[in-house]
Amino acid sequence: MRAVVYQSVSGRAAGAIFARLKEVIGRPLTPAKVFALRPQSLVKAGLSNAKARTIRNLASWFKSNRELAAALPKLSDEEINDALSGIPGVGPWTINVFLIFNLGRLDVMPAADLGIRRGVQLIDGLRTLATPKQVIARSEVWRPYRSIASIYLWQAVRLKVESNDLDYGKADRRTDGLPSSKSGERGGKPNSRPVGDE
Repeated sequence: MRAVVYQSVSGRAAGAIFARLKEVIGRPLTPAKVFALRPQSLVKAGLSNAKARTIRNLASWFKSNRELAAALPKLSDEEINDALSGIPGVGPWTINVFLIFNLGRLDVMPAADLGIRRGVQLIDGLRTLATPKQVIARSEVWRPYRSIASIYLWQAVRLKVESNDLDYGKADRRTDGLPSSKSGERGGKPNSRPVGDE
């Protein structure tokens, strides 16, 4: 459900909507409780009509396929994709996010994700947005930890890191191992841009 909420919405807005949903549904979050809610209740919490339908479809699938749902953590990524892709409103992005953040799969690359494409554009210094094909080709070097690379790419975009914030180990370092003024300062002032989690 969380992956559906976060589709095409900023992280902050999605987090607020998800928090309201948890209040409306109550703990624990179960497919039966979600499906019992009227679509209007989901929309009132901040979901679009389309997302409300998708979440109800998802809850219905989990209710009707309890054994398969319980077995999902043991299935391969491909098998999980086959099992979930038939649910109306659930596409590759939602499944990839589910694999990364719910099941902890380490080698997933959501190549069509806009943030991932922007991240690859950033690290490779591309003039235009990276295509999904370019993302897939670039991510081969990150196997078998492409999920971790995906998280770094998302964070780089979220933190608005710029290409000159990245240290490529080029010949702009001093001989004593300290960063040169070009790589560590802007206009004579230390670069205080945060890198990492908030």
